[in-house]
Amino acid sequence: MMQLEPMFQPSWPVHSYFDSPLDQYGQNIDFFTSEEDNEFYSANVMNGLDDVCRWLCDDGDDVQKLEEISSDRYEWSPSISKTSSDSCAYIPYVTPPCMVDDLMEIDSQTGIENLLMAHAEAVCSGHTELAKVIQKHVCQLASPVGPVLERLALNLFQCDDNQEKDYIVQESLRNFKTAFRAFYEIFPYGRFAHFTANSTILESIPTHATSIHIVDFELCGGSQWPPVIEAIARINKTLIITSIKLDQDQDSKFKQTRWQLCNFARSFGLNLKVQEMGMSQMVKTMDESKLVSEFIVFNCMVSLPHMGRTRKTTQVMDFLNIAKWALAKNEGIITFGDGEGERTNDTDFPSFFNKNLAHYKALYESMEWGFPSYLNEGRMAIETLFVWPFVNSKSWFQKWEEGRGKPSFQKDIGLRGVQLSKENLNEQWELVNEGETPYGIEIGESRNEFVLKWKETPLVRVSAWM
Repeated sequence: MMQLEPMFQPSWPVHSYFDSPLDQYGQNIDFFTSEEDNEFYSANVMNGLDDVCRWLCDDGDDVQKLEEISSDRYEWSPSISKTSSDSCAYIPYVTPPCMVDDLMEIDSQTGIENLLMAHAEAVCSGHTELAKVIQKHVCQLASPVGPVLERLALNLFQCDDNQEKDYIVQESLRNFKTAFRAFYEIFPYGRFAHFTANSTILESIPTHATSIHIVDFELCGGSQWPPVIEAIARINKTLIITSIKLDQDQDSKFKQTRWQLCNFARSFGLNLKVQEMGMSQMVKTMDESKLVSEFIVFNCMVSLPHMGRTRKTTQVMDFLNIAKWALAKNEGIITFGDGEGERTNDTDFPSFFNKNLAHYKALYESMEWGFPSYLNEGRMAIETLFVWPFVNSKSWFQKWEEGRGKPSFQKDIGLRGVQLSKENLNEQWELVNEGETPYGIEIGESRNEFVLKWKETPLVRVSAWM
C-alpha cells in the first residue's frame, strides 16, 4: 500500500466543487396558492437563502449587523396554535404567557409522537382505515413552520391539501444551487462520507497499479471526485470513472457531470475518462477484459442528505454483490457510505418506523443547531430539498418489506475490512470539532467503519472492504 501526503488540504471546511443538476426540476412544478401566500412565502424563502449565501461568505465582522437587519425583516415564526382546546385546561391563570406556549408545544409534540406510533401499529396490523384517520389528524396538527416533530409528521404523510408545504417546495427548487452549496458546506454529512471514502481509496492504492478504475453507484453531480482527481494527477496514474445508469432520465445529467469532471482533470494535466453503463453491461465488460495493473474501486454512497433521494435496497445489494464478485478476481476496494443510520432487520414495522423517526429527528435537530436563528427561512428551504425526500411513511414501509428477513450487507459481506487510518480519523475529529459540539465520531468494532453521530444517534456510516 502506498502512503500519500495530506491529499486534499482538508482541514475543514472543504467547499463543494460542482452544482447538482437537480435544480432543473424546479421549472416543471406548478402549485396554486393565493396571491398573498405567494408574496409571503417567496419573500421569506428566497431572502432566507440570500442571507445564507451572505453568511457563508462573511468573515464574521458583520454578523451582528446582519442579525439586526434580519430581526426587522423576518416575522415568520412557528405557530403552536394547532393544539386541542383542552391541552391547557389545567394551566393556572397566573402562568406567564411564555410558559404557557412552552407547555402547549410539549403537549402537541407528545400527542403527535403518540399518533405516529399508533399509525405504525395500524399499518403493521392491517387496519387501513384506522391508519388513514390517524394520518388525517396528524396532518391537521402539523405545520411546515412548526417544531421538528411537526415538520417530520407533515412530510411523512405527504398531506395533499397542504398548500403551505407545496409552495415552500416550489420556492426551494428555484434556489437549488445556492441551497446545495450552503448545505454541503455548512453541515458535515456529505463531507464526512466523501473524505472518509476518498482517503481510504487513496491510501489503499498499491504502488504497482498504473490505473485506477472507480465504479460509482450514484455519480450525481460528481462532487465527491475532484480531490481524488487532483491526488491521482500528482502520482501520475491514469483514472477511469464509470457511472452506473440506474434511471432512464440520467443522460443529460451525466453529460453535464462528465464535462465538469473532465474539464477539472485537464486543469491538472490528467486525461480522465468518464463513462456510463448499466450493471449487466458492467459485469460483461469486466468479465471479458483483462485488468492488468488496474486497481478497481467500487464506491456506493446511498441516502446521504445532500443527494436528496434514496435508492431501492435491491439496487444497492445488486451493486454490492457485483463488487464482491469482481474483487474475488481483481485487486480493489469497496467504499460504502450510508445516510440512513443503522440498517437492521426488524421483524416488526413499528420498531423499524421508530428507529427511522429517531434518525431523522436527530438530523433535523442537528440542522437547527448548525444554523443561526435569523436564517430559519434558509434552513427551511434546505430541509425541504435535502431531508423531506427521505421522510415518507409509504417508502419506509416498502423499505422494511424489502429488507425483512434478509441479511444486511455489513453482516454478510464475506470480505476483509480495510482498517481506516488514524490520519483519516483525526481529520474527522477536526471536521466535527469533537468534544466541543454535539457531533461525535464512533469507530466500528473491526475499525473499518466510521460513524458520524448526533449525540447518541448515528447519522452517517462509512465502511471499507477488500
